[in-house]
Amino acid sequence: MAAKASLSFLLLLGLILVASYTSHCEAKANGHDGPHHFVLVHGLGHGAWCWYKITTLLQQAGHHVTSVDLTSNGIDKVVADTVTSLPQYLQPLTEFLANTNDTVILVGHSLGGSSISYAMELFSEKIEKAIFLAALMPSNNQTFVPADVLQALGVLFSQGVAIQNFANGPSFPPTSISINLGSAKEYFYTKSPLEDVNLALTLLNPTPFAPLLEVLTLTPAKYGSIPRFYIKTPLDNVIVPALQASFIQQNPPSQEFTIQQSDHSPFFSKHVILANLLLSLA
Repeated sequence: MAAKASLSFLLLLGLILVASYTSHCEAKANGHDGPHHFVLVHGLGHGAWCWYKITTLLQQAGHHVTSVDLTSNGIDKVVADTVTSLPQYLQPLTEFLANTNDTVILVGHSLGGSSISYAMELFSEKIEKAIFLAALMPSNNQTFVPADVLQALGVLFSQGVAIQNFANGPSFPPTSISINLGSAKEYFYTKSPLEDVNLALTLLNPTPFAPLLEVLTLTPAKYGSIPRFYIKTPLDNVIVPALQASFIQQNPPSQEFTIQQSDHSPFFSKHVILANLLLSLA
């Protein structure tokens, strides 16, 4: 009896293992081989905090999420005026990618598009896809903030939306950029809930200026090997639709999508639609 029971147990265990392996193979064939790992990268003046709604929805769907504070942004304690190079500014992102064993999906918002482009060149083997959300999408040999965007920034400076800070004195180049809190809602959060606007107004902080002028090297073998997707925001007053279209034309992604009625910050204004779109792209 004991021998028969042992044999029955082994047969049952074998059936379970076969079923599990078959299910795993089917899931992999259908592109659903376990949870994905999203890495969310903020834009000018923001931090990991701006992704709180998206992080929650992606985690509830069973995925891993990492949102980083770039140097001097979010809760990082480094003073923006002291950050003088691109590697220094992006160290939290590159350090994370250097140490993770996961293959990740990068998501960059606004200035974060240039941040993830830099990371794509360095860590192409660790990046499954890159998603540009109302983001800069520079081409090879362009500056971290391309010339046409610098011109647009000049308009924002003249309108008082963005403010240049001169920690070394007015006769020297600017050391950081701040978002004017009095203009933030009108430009960044026109369709966002008031509670999210108020959250942002308490947490926005300066972004280093010098790294924005460094030139990016983006090669076909590394950067070009990663599928890119662009998400457009038609009611954007910062990276305006014409700028978004120019990025797509100059450096075509694999696919482009539009979140209708979205301002510059869909992680606030259209967070459910954005989260579902990210999940579908994964």
